[in-house]
Amino acid sequence: MAGNREKTEAFEPQIILFYCHHCTGDVEDLKVVQRSLSGFKVRFFIMPCTGKIEVAHILDILSEGIDGIQVVGCKKDNCQSLVGSSMAEKRINRARSFLNEINMGADRVGMEWGEDLSSLELIKKAKERAEAVKPLGPNIMKEGVKIK
Repeated sequence: MAGNREKTEAFEPQIILFYCHHCTGDVEDLKVVQRSLSGFKVRFFIMPCTGKIEVAHILDILSEGIDGIQVVGCKKDNCQSLVGSSMAEKRINRARSFLNEINMGADRVGMEWGEDLSSLELIKKAKERAEAVKPLGPNIMKEGVKIK
């Protein structure tokens, strides 16, 4: 699969987590909790609706060397935009399909749902994506990663 296997043990995946502001509760402490992570790095981005995410955005982020992307939206039956979560899911699945076609691994991108999520729950979802990405190794688009 993709990545430099020699660096896999020391590899700390860089994850971007997009989340809908309607699916979270109190996440004011997100930056504080984020500093105490080990084994992966994560950056959080709040969105008005995950239905706004586009396949092109996902692929652009990965082309910059980010190892994985997690999208967290409202539960489908509780989506404030009615179809936002469903639209996001379709786009995530399309991006996963593209990643499989180019042999980068579909597990670099994922979609989860929730409601009234805390900072710790968002971090847990980011960690799950990091664990899914770790066996794939570093993103081959990352500077300095050699393709075998």
